[in-house]
Amino acid sequence: MKKPVIITLVVLLMLVFTVQAFALTADEILDQMEEKRAVNTTQKSVGKMTLSDDKGKEEIRDLVMYSIDDSENPQNRAFIFRFLSPAEVKNVTMLSTKDGDEIYLFMPAFKKVRRIAGSSKKEKFAGTNFSFGDFSGGYSKDDYEASLASEDDQNYVLDLKPNDPDTDYSKLIMTVDKEKFYFKKIEFIDLNGNHWKVLEVQEVQEEEDGTITILKMTFQDLKDNTRSYMEMGSVEKDIELPKNFFSIRTIQRPEL
Repeated sequence: MKKPVIITLVVLLMLVFTVQAFALTADEILDQMEEKRAVNTTQKSVGKMTLSDDKGKEEIRDLVMYSIDDSENPQNRAFIFRFLSPAEVKNVTMLSTKDGDEIYLFMPAFKKVRRIAGSSKKEKFAGTNFSFGDFSGGYSKDDYEASLASEDDQNYVLDLKPNDPDTDYSKLIMTVDKEKFYFKKIEFIDLNGNHWKVLEVQEVQEEEDGTITILKMTFQDLKDNTRSYMEMGSVEKDIELPKNFFSIRTIQRPEL
C-alpha cells in the first residue's frame, strides 16, 4: 500500500529537478534581452520629452535620436541625441560612441564640444533626469554581476551590481518581461542603499524580427521629485547615413 506514495514522491522530485534544470539564470536572461536589441541596423527616432519639476511645472522638448548597432562588435555602437526645441536647448547635442565609453556634449551657445569623462558622467544631461552615465552602454552581463532575485508568471526580477567602482549606484533592481524579454522597470539604488531613481517603460513595439523598440518611458528622481517622460512619435530603421556620421564634426552641424 505504500508503494504508490513512494512512486508519487519520486515523480514529484523528478518534476522539481526538471523545472530547475530548465530555469533561466540571470546571465541567460540578460543574454535573451541582448538578443532583443535591434542589431546590425541604423535608426532614427523623433519624439518629445516632457520635464516636470518638483512643483509640477512642465516643459516640453522636441528631440531626435540617431543610433547604430553592431552585433559583431559592440564597440561600434553609437548614438546621437539632439534637442530641437525650445530655443533655450535647441541643438544641444550628445554623442555617445564605443558603446558608451566615449561621450561628447555640444553646446551651441559656446560653439564647442566638451568631452564627458570621469566624474562628469554623474552630471545630469541638459536638465533632464538622465545623467550622462545613464546613457552609457546597456545592461549586459559584462557590466554587472547579476542574480535572479525572484520571478512570477509574468516577470523576472534581477539584482544587478555594477562592476564599475565609480558608479553612483550600489545596485539596480530590474523587472524583465518574461515573454518579450525587455525591462519594464529599473530601480536605481544609491550607495547608501536608498531608492534614488526609477525608470519605467509604458509602451513598446515588437518588430517582425522579434526585436523590441521602446516607445514611451518615464525616468523619475525620487530625491528631488522630478520626472522626465519620453515618447517616440516615429521610428525609422535601416536608414542610410553618411560614413563617419557618428562623429564630433556631425554634432556641430546646425542640421542633422
